[in-house]
Parts: sequence; structure tokens; C-alpha cells
Amino acid sequence: MGGISDVSKQNLLGAESIAWFLAMNQNNMLYMTLSEYLMSLLKQGNLRRSDVVRDSGLEKAYIYQIFNGEKKPSRDKLIAITFGLHLPVEETQRTLKLGGYSELYARVARDAVILFAVSHGKDIWETDSLLHDNGFPTLLALDK
Repeated sequence: MGGISDVSKQNLLGAESIAWFLAMNQNNMLYMTLSEYLMSLLKQGNLRRSDVVRDSGLEKAYIYQIFNGEKKPSRDKLIAITFGLHLPVEETQRTLKLGGYSELYARVARDAVILFAVSHGKDIWETDSLLHDNGFPTLLALDK
């Protein structure tokens, strides 16, 4: 999981020019802003922002500002939003990338706990309990 796929990396490193690479990979490029992407995820999941507020553990005004593109969330807050959207691992990773953050990485112990939680369908509160019980900072304000 994470990073450029081996095929894309080989294509990029072996490309005769960046223009050629961009043209060949046009369908795989991400052109949306984070807020546009979050809105598309809402639509795909047939969710409302109020659902994300309820299931992310974050404040309503904060969620609305992020979805409107008025605020940039921290990595942890963005992860909380992905829980509110009930995203699988792949979409969680894509959301982090679009937010300008590193993907969850299984070799980073705290990230491994979060990946475990996402892949096992845990909610934000179960995830925070797992983080807390394993000595890591939680996503929400439990131990910050």
C-alpha cells in the first residue's frame, strides 16, 4: 500500500518527457481539490455532511468549513473525516494524498493501528480506543 505503483514509477522514470508521461497517464491523474473530492465521496456514499459530523466525532462547523474548502484539516482530522465517510483503505489513502499528507503506512506503528481499524470496519471511537490502549495519541481529543 502507498506511494506510486511500480508500473507508474517505471513509466515515470523511463519517460522520454514529462509531457509524454502526463499524456499517457491522464486518466489516472487527480485533478480535484480536497473539498471537491470530499463532496464527491458524499454523493457516492449517499451521505450528508451531518452523517460525517456524527460518525467522525468532529464539530459541525469544522466539517462544513473543510467541505467548503475554507479550512485545511490536519492529517488526524482528515483521517477522522474518512471514518465519518466510512471509507475503505484505498479511498482513505487517496483522501490523505489529496489532502497533501502521507498515506497510512503499515511500518509506522500508529498508522498500522489505524489501518487495522479501517480494514476491520471499526468506527472512530473503537479506533481511538485501540490507539489509546496501545499507547498512541488518539485521533480525537481523548489524550491530546
